[in-house]
Formats: sequence, structure tokens, C-alpha cells
Amino acid sequence: MPRYTTLLNRPPKTLEEIYFTEIRPQLYEHHAHHNQYGVREGTTLAEHLDSACQFVLTVSHIAGVDDNKRGLILAATAVHDLNKLDSEGRTVKTLARDKEFLQEQLEKARVSSFIKSDDDLELVRKLIERHSGHNITDGARFLPEDPNIDKYAAMVRSADLFDLGIPDVLRFRKLEAELTDALGGACKLFRVRLSEDRGYITALLLNACEEVLQRYGLNPLAIFPDGELFLGGSLEKESFPIEDLVQEIAIVWKNKIDGVFGNSVEKLVRATTAGIKVAPQAIEQNIDEVLINVQALLEKKKAGFKADKVSDSINKYGKYAGNDAIAKASDLGLLPVSNPEEFAICEGLKAAYISYRQTKLNPKDVWNKIAEHTGISQQQRVVLEEFEVQYGRALFAVKGVIKGIEGIKSALRESFELRKEITEELEDYEVSEEIIAAVSKMLNLPIATKLNGDKYLESYIEANPKHRCSLGSSSSDINNLMKNNVPPGTKVQSFSNRLPGGTTDEPKRQVGSIAALAYQLMAVGANFPAANKTNPLYLHFSLPKGSAPELLKIWRDFLKRTAETNPDGGTVTVDELQLYRNNSINFKANKVVGFAFPKRSQFIHKSVVIPLVWGETNSSVALLKSLWLALELSLSLEFGFPFILGGTLEVEPSDDIYGRVEGIPGVLQTLLENGQYNRQEAEKIRDRLRCIGKLAISVASIQKADDCLYDLARACRRPIELYYVLLRWILREQDEPNLSVIWSRIKEPLNNLLKSLEGLMSHDNSLLTQYLKEAAKIAAEANLKGSSFKRTSITEPFTAFTSAVRSHKSYMDLDFMFAVLAQQYHTRLDRIRDYRVGLNKREQVKSFYSVLRKLYEEIYQGRPEKLLSDKEKLEAAYLFFYEEAHQQLSKKNKDNKESEDSEIHVSI
Repeated sequence: MPRYTTLLNRPPKTLEEIYFTEIRPQLYEHHAHHNQYGVREGTTLAEHLDSACQFVLTVSHIAGVDDNKRGLILAATAVHDLNKLDSEGRTVKTLARDKEFLQEQLEKARVSSFIKSDDDLELVRKLIERHSGHNITDGARFLPEDPNIDKYAAMVRSADLFDLGIPDVLRFRKLEAELTDALGGACKLFRVRLSEDRGYITALLLNACEEVLQRYGLNPLAIFPDGELFLGGSLEKESFPIEDLVQEIAIVWKNKIDGVFGNSVEKLVRATTAGIKVAPQAIEQNIDEVLINVQALLEKKKAGFKADKVSDSINKYGKYAGNDAIAKASDLGLLPVSNPEEFAICEGLKAAYISYRQTKLNPKDVWNKIAEHTGISQQQRVVLEEFEVQYGRALFAVKGVIKGIEGIKSALRESFELRKEITEELEDYEVSEEIIAAVSKMLNLPIATKLNGDKYLESYIEANPKHRCSLGSSSSDINNLMKNNVPPGTKVQSFSNRLPGGTTDEPKRQVGSIAALAYQLMAVGANFPAANKTNPLYLHFSLPKGSAPELLKIWRDFLKRTAETNPDGGTVTVDELQLYRNNSINFKANKVVGFAFPKRSQFIHKSVVIPLVWGETNSSVALLKSLWLALELSLSLEFGFPFILGGTLEVEPSDDIYGRVEGIPGVLQTLLENGQYNRQEAEKIRDRLRCIGKLAISVASIQKADDCLYDLARACRRPIELYYVLLRWILREQDEPNLSVIWSRIKEPLNNLLKSLEGLMSHDNSLLTQYLKEAAKIAAEANLKGSSFKRTSITEPFTAFTSAVRSHKSYMDLDFMFAVLAQQYHTRLDRIRDYRVGLNKREQVKSFYSVLRKLYEEIYQGRPEKLLSDKEKLEAAYLFFYEEAHQQLSKKNKDNKESEDSEIHVSI
């Protein structure tokens, strides 16, 4: 069974793909538990070698080195710390000149295939020596060598320095000196950081920043959880651009956002109980397409016409206006809605009113414009003033709409154009001040910028309390958070005790424009299932610090290909049978549950948010399955990405923690611990989940494996309960189970799970297991059981013990109880055996019950109520321990017999 998951199951095409699919897995396979010290304390040798290899691949690519030489540089980097790979404490120089040792390490790292000749091997050897300055001190310096060896050696040295645990100022100074030698020109490093992460919108911002900086000759060098490192200089330019990059980045960022919504107009035009509403982003993209979507919704309204509901609304708003107003309207032919066609016109009037109001026109001016486009006369317009502005007037004005749907479309078009003009007036050089301010705040460029903090503080203090943002910072553009513009399960009400969605009259949470865009992008950018009302879990993957830009390309390609597993664009799940049985990840399409992968590669940069949807599944089961899949993906040999799993979009990534799980319920804390893991701890949690997965599929059908998984996870609070849960599921699934065969299947994962939980078990639990195993071994060796191998027959002597404890009287001492118990069971054996049991058997029975007496006195303090509360758990554990002892005894007897037969054969 493979210990690590592999995901890139295809032949590599480039040198970078060869590294990530073949070489990198070997580094973690051999050095993942080799801890470092000194300035690299807290990291492993595998992480250091991985960082160096990725860095040297990027630098050699920027320098334009051909792939043959790049392969040799990579080979040298993969084993450059030879002294850390040797157990005898020899130096790098000595080990590099030990040809046999060097070739052995190159083979282990899977880089020997790059070495085609003795000259190649000699270049690799010199690079390894020269990375630490050794071979400069001897005569080998004057032998013929590659003319570019100094540049290549500088690349290896810079890669070795890249993850040095010293302040960035000192580290960058050292790196710049080495890169100047490697690239043949003055170099400068520039770090771009992010102040906050809002998912897809942040990825678009980083993409925009990268695109703009590349125009000025800067090259992406490495990606970090909080931003990106750029290389300036070399062949292009040394200093950071002094131009107004904020505005330029803002323009590119806005264009990228608009490009996303350009393909999602139908999701930005939505029907609500208040009327059809159109988001500003849809209007900015294509007004004609918006009108088509509005007309389609009006047709749906027409098809869903319900006379009784419309009648209730007419009565409600007619009563509001009064009988005199209704009579006046009737005299002018303004009768209320009476058929589907009129109902569609009514909804169109409401949509036009809502849209016009977005232009800040007052209700009177709005209805004047609607009347102008639809053909409502001036007299009718005056009469309608008596009715409620939005609902009442639309219900009673339909008969006056002479121009029908075309008039409605004309009014809508004008309202959209007015809204677009207002938006353009607020923009400066194609981008609004709101976007520019967001770039200044979220993106920390390596140039001096002025952040007006007082302005943000004043806007928060002076804002109307009802309009303060609960999501995002206070801004000039604040709106209600709407259900249809956020991912499933997001709370939109102001009050925490409301269900998601709520009713239309409940107060909504206020949200700033950028935060609203972030939620909207997640809603339209992830492949959520068509019908989903359950709260998703959000899996946040971050690229490891110092990742090569090429790793981002490979990661994007993997996610794109995986999302394409579902050609209809929905969720993607895994083959659960393969996951439970073989711990393998095989993706397949699903309409309801699974990963909602991003629809576009540009939503992926330094991190990616992947919603996980599990339908009506118990929230704890959803957490277990999500974490299991997160760990399998995170710990895959090709990627190894830090992750955060939680129920919200907003997270705070940390370089110090490899994995974090939020919202672990109390019943799962023994299994999942505190929810914060380094890489080794993450592997331990993954192995536990694998074990309970194997146990679940061994005793339950695949349809019920999730329920069994949850029961086993809960039972880890007290490991003795695992045996009872397993037995209960075995009896539930099978009428006549073969316990011997089942035990053979479950003993390995069960023992591995218990070994992993040992450090969390109390001394009493360990002692309890020890006494039960000792008693079961005595019973197996002495054949202390009933007349068959059925479950009740095997547990018969133990059941006699618990029955004796139940019937024990307070005036009887334990010596008397156990003496009677031993005598009675000896008599029982004498009666059911075909032969007479003697004194030897009596002593075995006494030994059996003496062990149980220790258990009773030391673990349960001789208190019958405590033991009887655990009766079923103890019997289940005893049953499995008996099976284990019986199989060991059978194997021992078989081995002894084979040994005797062999001796007889030899003697003959």
C-alpha cells in the first residue's frame, strides 16, 4: 500500500515536470524526517533540498541555460549537502570525490539520468564542491572546466542560501550578490506582499500585479503565502519602476474582474420576491444580454402565474390606497392584474422601478420616466400617485401600459444606460477610486506609498451604525449582502440566530464593495452544484513558501484537468471505495457532492479556495471526509501544500503551521487533536483516518461506510470502545459472521490506529487492554470456552464473570466470589466436554479469573456499577483478543508441526 498519494499520473514533458513528478517525491521519501539545526532549525532536509531545487530551476530558466546543463545543475543541487547524507561525518569535499558514494546519492535522488558522460559527472562534482567553496583551495581549480562553471556554481550557492533562516534584508543582500554572478548583471530583489486574502479576487489582484511588473522587466522568482518575490536587473533593469503602478494594476485588475462577470450575466440578473434585480457588473458587460435575461425571467414569471397569490397582493395594496383611489383608477381603465400576460408586465414595471432607483432618482421622477416609455397617460399617472410606489402601482398600472413588453424593455434600457453613465463618471482613467484604494490597501509594493489611515478611521466612526460593514472595511459604496450573490450557506442576516437566506424583511449584513465582489466571485467562480442548500466547508491550499512559478502552472493545470472530470461543470468527488480500501484518489463526476473546483485558472495563485459540498451529511462526517481528502492532496508527493479547512472564506494563513482545521467538535478531538499540525503531525492524522477508513470498509458496506467512519472516530475518545463499535457493525451487517476471517482483515489497521493513539491513552486504558489480552491468551491456550466457536460460546467464561459481578452481594468478599466463579465454570467445562477435565484445567480456570480479578480491583476499584457500565465494550474487546490469541496459537502449533516434520524427513 503506497504511503503517499500520487496525483500527476501522466508522463512529464518539461524539466520542471520531471522534477515535480520524479525527483521531488524521492527527496521527501528519503529526507522528510531528517530535521535540521542552526539557522534552518524547524525545517527538514527534504524541505531545504526542495526549496533549493525549485529556486535553481527558476534562475537557470531566467538565465537562458539549455536544458541539458540545467539538468546537471539540478542534479548537483539535489545532493549538494552530501555531508548531511553521510553517517560517518565526512566533509563535502571528501564525499564529492568518493565516486561510488556520489553516484549512489544521485541514484537515490533520481537525477542520475541527467548525467550522460564522465564530463557531466565531473561538472556535477565540481558544482557540489564549489557551492561551499572547497575546491577553490586546491589544484583542481586549474584543470580544464566548463567556461560557465562560475555562473552555474553561483546558481547553486544562491539556491542554498534562499531558505536561510536570517532576516530578509541580510538574506536578500547575499542572494543579490550571488545572482549578479549567476546572471551576469546587477540584480535586485523586490518583495510584493498582500495585507489580506479574500480568495479569488486576491488571486486576480496578484495576477494583475504580476502582469504589470513583467511589462517593466521584472521576473517572478518565488511565490510565498503572503505574496511574491520578483527579480529585477539581470538583462532588463535593476530598480523598481517609479511609475504609478497602483493605478495601472487597478486597471488590469478591474478588467480581469469584468472578464469573469462577462461570462456570468445570467447569474447577475436574478428574480427575487421584491422584483427582478440586475447587478452593476452585468450592466457594465453587455446591456443587450441583460435585457435578454430579464425577458427570460419575465417569461418564467408569466408561466408561474398564480391567481390566488396575486389576488391577495391586490387586496393588500388596494386596501393601502383606499376605495376612492381604486374607483378613480377604475374610471380611467386602470384595473388590477387578471391574467399571466398582465402579471409579466407588472413584474417588468417593478424591475424598471428598481433599476431606475439605483440612479438616485426620486420615486416621482422614476414613474414619470416609466410612464413616458410605456404609454401611461398623464391622467393615469396622477391617479397612480395614491398607490404604494413599487408594488401597488405596478399591480394597477398594467392596463395603462399601451406599448406592452417593448415599452418595459425601453424603460429598462434607459435605466441601465443611466446607471452605466453614473459608474463611468465615478471612474478615473477607466477605474474607480474605490478600486484604486483597494489596490493601495491590499497590495504592499516595495515603493513608498501614502495610506490615508485617518480617512478609513473617520469613515467608520462617522458612518450611520446601520450602514457599518460587517464584512470588509467601511467604504463609500455599501450594500446589503444578498443571498443570491454569495456562496451557499453564507449568513446574510444581521442576527446570528437566523437561518441562511432568511426572509426579505429581515435586516441584512452590510458589506463593502470589494468584500461584496469577493463573495460574488466565489459564488460565480466555483463549480457549485445546481441545487445546494447546505453549508460547504472551505479548503484553502497555499503554495509552500518559496515555491517556483512553474509549480503554480503545474498546480493550475492539475486543478483544471480535475475540474474537467465533470464535463457539465459541477462538483467532482472521489471513488469512495478506492479511498476507503486503497487510500487512492480517483476523481469522478458527481451532481451533488464533492469538490467545487474553480472554473478559471486565474482564480489560483499563491492560494486557492476549494469549497467542499456533502449534501445532507452530518457535519462531523463532512469534516472527517473533507480533512481526509485535504490531507491526501496536501501530502501528495508532487505538491505538499499547506492547508486550512474551515467553514468560512476568511482565514489568516501562517508560515508556522502546515495544516489547520477549524471547528473540530469535542467528540473528535482525541482523533484529530488540537487542529494545528506540522507536516509530521499531519501525516499522523492522515494515517489515523486511513486506518479507520479501512476498518469501516472491512465491517460495513460502502453505502454505510460514512456512518461507520463517524462511529469509529467518536470511539477513539476511549480506544476500548473501538472493539464494541466494530462488533456492533459486524453483527448489523452479517447474520452469521466469521470472526476469524474478519479479525484477519481488521487487526492490522486496528493495531496501527491504537499504536497511534497510545500517547493519548490513560494508564488505566493501557492496563485494561493488558489484562484483557492476558485473560484471552489463557482462555485460548486452555480452551476455556463453550462447545462451539460462536460468539456467545467464546465469551462464555467472561460473561460468567460479569454475571457474577452483577449478582455479587455486599456482604460477600471477593475471595469467595471468585472461588465460587472458578468452581462453577470448572464444573461447566466438565459437563460439556467429551472427556473429564482435571486439576490442570482447574488451575487454568483459576489463573483466568485471577487476571480478571486484577482488572476488577485495579481498573474499576471493585465497584460493580463501573464495570457493568462497560460490560458490552469489555466483552467485545475480549472476543477480539481471543481471536488474536487463538490465531497466534494456531500459527505456533503449525510452525512446530512443520519443524517436527522437517526433522523427521532429515533423519530419514
